[in-house]
Amino acid sequence: MREFGLHQWLLLSFVAVVFGCAIWMAVLAIDSFRAAHGGVAGTVTVEDCLYADTDDGPQWTCSGPFVSDDGAVRRDAVTLRDRPSSPIQAGTTVTGRLSSPSAGNLHTEDRTWMWATGATISFLGIGLYHLRSVLRPKVEVARPPTVDPEHAAMAARARAFLEEWKHVFQPSTPVTAAPTPASTLDTPKRANLALGKVLISWLLLGLASAGMVWHLAEVERRREAPLTAYALGTVTAARLGAEDRIEVAYPDTAGVEWRVRWKPVDPDSYPEGGQVPVRYDPSRPGEVLPEYPEFFELEPRWRAVLIQLVLLPGLLLASAWGWRLGRWALGCLRRGRPAVARVRQAQLRWGTEPTAFWLELQEGNRTWYQRIVWDRRLLRRLTDSGAEVPLTVELRRCPGLRRMYLVDVAGVGRLWPASTARPHPPGNYELSPVERHRIGSAEPLGRYLKPLLLLVGGSWLLAGPVGAGYLLALVVGFMMWGGGAPWRGLYALRR
Repeated sequence: MREFGLHQWLLLSFVAVVFGCAIWMAVLAIDSFRAAHGGVAGTVTVEDCLYADTDDGPQWTCSGPFVSDDGAVRRDAVTLRDRPSSPIQAGTTVTGRLSSPSAGNLHTEDRTWMWATGATISFLGIGLYHLRSVLRPKVEVARPPTVDPEHAAMAARARAFLEEWKHVFQPSTPVTAAPTPASTLDTPKRANLALGKVLISWLLLGLASAGMVWHLAEVERRREAPLTAYALGTVTAARLGAEDRIEVAYPDTAGVEWRVRWKPVDPDSYPEGGQVPVRYDPSRPGEVLPEYPEFFELEPRWRAVLIQLVLLPGLLLASAWGWRLGRWALGCLRRGRPAVARVRQAQLRWGTEPTAFWLELQEGNRTWYQRIVWDRRLLRRLTDSGAEVPLTVELRRCPGLRRMYLVDVAGVGRLWPASTARPHPPGNYELSPVERHRIGSAEPLGRYLKPLLLLVGGSWLLAGPVGAGYLLALVVGFMMWGGGAPWRGLYALRR
């Protein structure tokens, strides 16, 4: 198994969604098949219908008590599986079948399981096709043959022997000691633009998260802005349907009575005859909200959970980045200590391409391993003279419980940490000297931008431009949090 690039991870996310749809359709097919062949036949007396605005237009979810044809099975509330485009009048009876006496959905169509099975097979085929393309073995590039160490040592001794005999008859000259190199700690340091990328990505993530929260608040504000009229409603019915909703009747300014149904958080607090203050739009009295919406579940519970799950990654990543940048800022104020560093490229133990860059820091008799935020210009500069050449650096420890260093390299700039320093190499990576031939092959950016644009475009259609910008900022912020891994086509070193 090989290491996955950005486009493979995006495809895996798509495959996971497709498999989830396949499981959902399979459950529907099984439930519908059980209802059509051996279920419980009966009728539902419609008691309540809940409005839902979907991509296919307005739909209504209706529910009511169920009674089997033989009278043996009775349920207080059963939901109709098929959702009509208009509400069903209260008291209307709908015939259908339940998959079992304890089921909560009434199937009115006997052939639903057929198209559900077809959709399941289609989703499975699409998912398996893309999963096969992701897990397909990668063609290995032929590498130059390795040299036998014994032969290399013999050749080196032979060259040294010939070099000695070449100068044996030349007059001897006094040998002068090589000049001591200047301390690299006093050499001016070049600015590193990687910090600019980090700050821009962090600010972009913070602005996108704040923009997403503001957008949701603005939608809520626009919905409540026209509701300027007040009235006192009366509960005319309680515990309607499967949602235990209540029906509230309220008069408008002209004295016309309007009715609305809501689901209270505590159904026992709103018995029949109770009063509920409401706000409505004078020009459209049907647009109404309770005066105290916190006591009602006006939106489906899954929608609130989905919004929280969407906002949680951005808020956590922005907070983590803020904590890391604070440690960096305090670390810049500390004095540096001399140390020796070696550059290492990291790859997953089951992968074939470099995924990150680490520093092997030698401080006294201690060795630390730390991932860094990388810039390809730094890679070009540090490896021109050989990756195994140790670098004399300055270490500035960032405050915190876990050790973290800012690494100053003379003539290059400051290397910013992308992880804490650890005394042992990472367990899921294999560290090795930088090999330019493994990261120097350029691949088109379209290979990575196409799935990214597809993901952003899908979020644009589902959540608008604000959601698309938030998703893009989240992807960029997550990549920078991991150190800006040199994925080919994005961070590859161009020759």
